[in-house]
Amino acid sequence: MNAGAREINMMDAIKILLLIFTLIVAGCGGGDQSANSDLPRGVTADTIIIGSHTDLSAHLAIWGVPMTNGIRMRFAEVNAAGGVHGRSIEFLVEDSQYQVPLAVKATNKLIHVGQIFAMLGAMGTPQNNAVFERMFAANVPSMFPLTAALSMYEPLHPLKFSYFVSYRNQARGGISYMVEHYGYKNVCLQTMATDYGAEIELGFEQAVEELELTVTYVGRHKGSETDFTGTITKIKNSGCEFLFLGPFIKDTILLYTAARDAGWQGAIVANMVPYLPEIPAAADGGMNGFYAVAPFFVPDFINEEIKDPWIAEWYAAYTQTYGDEPAAQSVIGYVIADLLVRALIAAGPDLTVEKMLAALEAIEHYEDPFGGPSLSFSATKHVASNYLNLYQVVDEKWVTVAAAIPY
Repeated sequence: MNAGAREINMMDAIKILLLIFTLIVAGCGGGDQSANSDLPRGVTADTIIIGSHTDLSAHLAIWGVPMTNGIRMRFAEVNAAGGVHGRSIEFLVEDSQYQVPLAVKATNKLIHVGQIFAMLGAMGTPQNNAVFERMFAANVPSMFPLTAALSMYEPLHPLKFSYFVSYRNQARGGISYMVEHYGYKNVCLQTMATDYGAEIELGFEQAVEELELTVTYVGRHKGSETDFTGTITKIKNSGCEFLFLGPFIKDTILLYTAARDAGWQGAIVANMVPYLPEIPAAADGGMNGFYAVAPFFVPDFINEEIKDPWIAEWYAAYTQTYGDEPAAQSVIGYVIADLLVRALIAAGPDLTVEKMLAALEAIEHYEDPFGGPSLSFSATKHVASNYLNLYQVVDEKWVTVAAAIPY
């Protein structure tokens, strides 16, 4: 046998030995990955990985940061108590800065690198719409995203669950209440030129048709706009009596103060987005009279201490942990994390996505620990909230004008 033949035979022998070794390791269950081969994505013997993408550093961080804090707080409690059936929850958060490309990049990272089990509290209407297909292809459910878009739960999909009454129905409910109680006939709309704004416009159009109202003006603006003098002049000259807004935060303040500076005193109502502690405090009292309609509320943490010791303890723990006052979004984050935890516990130790979703659908009469209304789900109902409150800024504070208004 020549040297070349001996070299070939030796190479073949090495390949055979490597194959035998691989088969032995696989048969013995060697390595963590093999041991967990029957577990779903994002689940190990001692961990459940949950992901989120949200705004942590741009103009909607005012929503994203407190909601993320609320989620972290609930998960920390669970982990301190021993986890879910012995598994701790690992929470991975990516900063999307409310930009679609960054949200897509973050989702890819969370799915393929983070190997998340579920997405929780992901921010933004266009952002979530852009990533649903790739999430569902990987069997990653969307749990309670930080948007009230109708597409977060309609059409019904086994992997989509939402927390909020939709933007469309917020517009319908807010407009209906104001028309019924104040008799407005001439109405106008100013909203964002985005998917988010388009849904608000849809609700506006439905309310106008149902209530037989006259539309005097419809305007759309970009998030970067800062001068609304011309917009308010058009609204004022149109004969509008009642303006509904589909805004973010900064534009809410600019539009409202521009209207009042111009002497226009018509009612101005927005959806849930500006329902924040910062709004009443803005513009040195210039936001007094402003309305917001929202499918949630914030307890009076200072005065609730006498009524509910648990809320007082939660408030103290939150402020100590994060060095800031809890906002509505902090409460929402805690509640949606608690809903997910309950479903994970009910799903049992042999956790799968399907078992977790079935457990979530089985939740009836979930009692909000902060005193909010009871929440429930079913196989045909994947949205938690079913009520709206109307709030107004009075003496630089939010006050409840009406609770459980119809929509």
